[in-house]
Amino acid sequence: MNDNIQLLKYMLEDVREVTMKGVSHLSKEQLFAEPVKGEYPIGAYLMHLAECEIYWLEVISGNAQPEELKKRAYANVWYDPYETSVPPETAPEITEYKEVLDLARKNFLDYVLTLKDSELAENVTVKRERGDIQFSKKWIIYHIIEHEAHHRGQMFMLMRMAGMNKK
Repeated sequence: MNDNIQLLKYMLEDVREVTMKGVSHLSKEQLFAEPVKGEYPIGAYLMHLAECEIYWLEVISGNAQPEELKKRAYANVWYDPYETSVPPETAPEITEYKEVLDLARKNFLDYVLTLKDSELAENVTVKRERGDIQFSKKWIIYHIIEHEAHHRGQMFMLMRMAGMNKK
């Protein structure tokens, strides 16, 4: 029995359920507009969650993820890009956010569910210009959960500031 893997699966599912429930009342225009001047749109945060999950899946598994999925998630071009921000020109459909988030999560979870509890302590290396860094597989999975909870808090605060609360 892989109790730790099952717990991490539950945590991944739970954090996503709360995130999606919290933004479910927003229109595609609200997802695309700056909630507060100078802040990223809520939709950019959502795509960022998928973008990071795709990145960390490549790190943890060693397998490249589909370029089409990266493109659909606006990897490295919308939220906190490496260079110039290149957001979409028109508001994506609400279904696009959900499809990209669901596929990125499915791919990540499919990989996690192949692991045994004993493999969680294994390290993977991220190569960086400033020097390589090692992370355990358990830390990477935890980071995905923590990362989403962190950005969910930002999104929900921005939504309140913009008056986008559920009525």
